[in-house]
Amino acid sequence: MLRAWARRPAARRGHGDGAAEGVNDYARAGFDQSHSGSLASFAVKIVEKPALSAQGGDRPWAHQQTITSCQSRRHNAAWAARRQPGANRLLCGAVPLLTLLRRPRILAIWSAQLLSILGDRFYALAIMWIALERSGPVAMGAVAIAESVPFILIGAFGVRLLQRCATFRILAAIDCVRALLVAAMPLLWNAGGTSAMLCTAAALGALAAIFDPSLSALTPDLVDEDERHALVAAMDLNGRIARVAGPALAGVLLLLIPISALFLADAMTFTVSVVALLYLASAQPAVASSATTGAPATAGAPTASARRLIRQQPALGVAFAVHAAGLFLNALPAIGLPLLLAHQIGAGPAAYGWVLTATGLASLVGNLTASRIRPATVFLPRFCLAWATAGVLMMATGAAHNLALVLMFAALSGFVTPFISITLGAQLAAHPRPARLRLVTINHTVMRSAGTAGMAIIPALIAPAPARGFILGGTALAVVAVTAWAITAAAARAPRTRSVRVVEAAASTTRTDSTGQAA
Repeated sequence: MLRAWARRPAARRGHGDGAAEGVNDYARAGFDQSHSGSLASFAVKIVEKPALSAQGGDRPWAHQQTITSCQSRRHNAAWAARRQPGANRLLCGAVPLLTLLRRPRILAIWSAQLLSILGDRFYALAIMWIALERSGPVAMGAVAIAESVPFILIGAFGVRLLQRCATFRILAAIDCVRALLVAAMPLLWNAGGTSAMLCTAAALGALAAIFDPSLSALTPDLVDEDERHALVAAMDLNGRIARVAGPALAGVLLLLIPISALFLADAMTFTVSVVALLYLASAQPAVASSATTGAPATAGAPTASARRLIRQQPALGVAFAVHAAGLFLNALPAIGLPLLLAHQIGAGPAAYGWVLTATGLASLVGNLTASRIRPATVFLPRFCLAWATAGVLMMATGAAHNLALVLMFAALSGFVTPFISITLGAQLAAHPRPARLRLVTINHTVMRSAGTAGMAIIPALIAPAPARGFILGGTALAVVAVTAWAITAAAARAPRTRSVRVVEAAASTTRTDSTGQAA
């Protein structure tokens, strides 16, 4: 409408040539097509015409239009964001999930990863159950360690390897190898016993340690900068759907097929992922965000230094430390919840199933809620608040004396968890690709290291008194999160306080010198 109005002759509009030139320049800038084309920028486009008054004298219309646009800036920005997908969307919430899934590339990677994570649930169930049957509970712990150690080693020493593998085509090759290894797992297990199974699990863990950070670093470039928060939430959602639906689907499949056939089902999901990744590799990477962020289109970008990144952004280092503490203590509900239900309430496996269901469903609701909340300018307070809330809920779970309270606190914990992952994930996705890959790798290393340590240490600590373990662990988590945020906030205020004191001292010195000269 504005473009058509701008094309009308100036005489018919009743405005001077200078104003007409400014409006026509704005129309030519692509008001209806630009991602940043909100009505709020109308005033900026007119003000940017410095020759306006010089060429045509005073322009009361342009001056009044500028004032009017500035006064209604918030209303116009919100209206433009609703009308144009992706335009100033941060002002009114995140991009809806369905809007992202209408795009073929996003739909391909999202659906393929959903199936792949479902397959991972099948694989985890099959390998743990067969390991328990053939070799006992010690083999189950050995499988978890064999899969986690490669994440720690590659995250610490495989920076250049990860940087070379950060392309969709190489990730497709990795998934192809994973499909073959998973499909061959029963044969290798029968031929070589537990040692062959552990070697295969370690190889799969090494491939996953390359694949997961690389994919997390590549996917944000599929959307614009203001849509990355929504994409992070969407990729987090498919993992939560798989955690809820995976065991149920595996149970249905086990009514029809033997448990070893779940390995073949997982291999088929890897095949679907290969097809999706090859499609992304062949699609033209016409991504606007790559140009604006400076992210390289190839894997030959310089390697980002982890120390330099953390030194430049201390809040990220604090976030990783809080994340490590939270994931370490998160072994409490993962392992201690059955003990708590049995000792504190006298409940059985059915109650445990209800608690897991409530937690999973609440996490889906939490994801959908977190995806609609616009990212904070400073992410650390929200991140630490979410972890502190998780700690308080862990304390409350340990103090609960009936199943209804345990269900309520477990559901609230599930609701809070997506805020943690989405807040940190969106912050990492906002970086250019080399820095993003390094930070995502650090995050995966922290997650695996802390989770593995928690699974190894926590069970022995909480076995005698699970309720006390929940209360102490939740208290420690809340204290760590609040203390980290308070120290960071104080450290951020200190430079400003010092600068104010320096300015005041300089001003006092100047006044003293002036008084002395006057005397």
